[in-house]
Amino acid sequence: MPDHGNDGHDSAGEDVTDELAHHEDAVRRVLARVPGLPADRAALVEWLPGGGAHKNFLVSVGERRLVVILWNTMWESVGVIPPSAAVMQNSMLAGDVGIGAPVVAVVADPLALVLDFLPSCSALDTGGHLWAPRLATTARRLHDSPFRFHNDYNAFARARTMFASARQRGGDLPADFDDLGRQVHRVETVLDLRVDDFVPCHNDLYGPNVLETAAGDLRLIDYDLSGNGDRCYDLGFAASYFEMDVDTVHHFCETYFGANDDHLVARTRLFAVACNWATLALWSVAMTMGPTRTTTTTTEANSTPVCDDCTRSSTPRTSER
Repeated sequence: MPDHGNDGHDSAGEDVTDELAHHEDAVRRVLARVPGLPADRAALVEWLPGGGAHKNFLVSVGERRLVVILWNTMWESVGVIPPSAAVMQNSMLAGDVGIGAPVVAVVADPLALVLDFLPSCSALDTGGHLWAPRLATTARRLHDSPFRFHNDYNAFARARTMFASARQRGGDLPADFDDLGRQVHRVETVLDLRVDDFVPCHNDLYGPNVLETAAGDLRLIDYDLSGNGDRCYDLGFAASYFEMDVDTVHHFCETYFGANDDHLVARTRLFAVACNWATLALWSVAMTMGPTRTTTTTTEANSTPVCDDCTRSSTPRTSER
């Protein structure tokens, strides 16, 4: 999940220079449980700054490069992300069809997800007019995949849970929260979500989660918020976070649906409201969370870096044994 910068601390406020020393033993315990890794080869472990929901490490074993994600379950308890089992299994499904990063292993103790590092990838270039149709095509590939994710996602219901968590934890809500809630309820009523129409959705189509391969294909990473949902929510989420103007939204939807349908464009734009409401709920919870050694997240916390371009902006701490 995305972050908007790194000032030398992770999302929980910790100095990143402490992270490698504190978590390296756990990473090496994960590696010992990954099938196929040669036990006699030294593993170079590097701290990847910017991980939002979890603790992320780049591991090099010989010519092989992996991303080890030490899982943080705290955010499940406040309704921010689905249970780890669903997220990890969803990640596997997306990786299997070539949309996400391939999953190498799921480790139970310590709880971790191990991914193949995606070489020669870069963040999606949003210059020009071609990026939005390409993103629409990739989203459609995911939505039309021949599988179901292991959980359902309704942004309105998720927001209610997160706002309840924020209230219980003494969080501050906007002064006009009740009025906003009534307006959002009208949007939810108009959209009339139907579970039978749900498809596998990413639900976090934000810049760092959309990568471009050297071959020009797009990969969608970070499935922390994934679940079966209304396909227009993914489109509305992208429209909101990429700050698409009205013409770009029309072009985006026309590519996705194969026709310029005013009803579907309006539906996509209303789901952008749902995206913003869910983001407000997430931040309302996040602001109540104190720093801990095992935490970090928000839908504004940095996605897991799983490609070359994602790791170049910061000099990683390393350790080799």
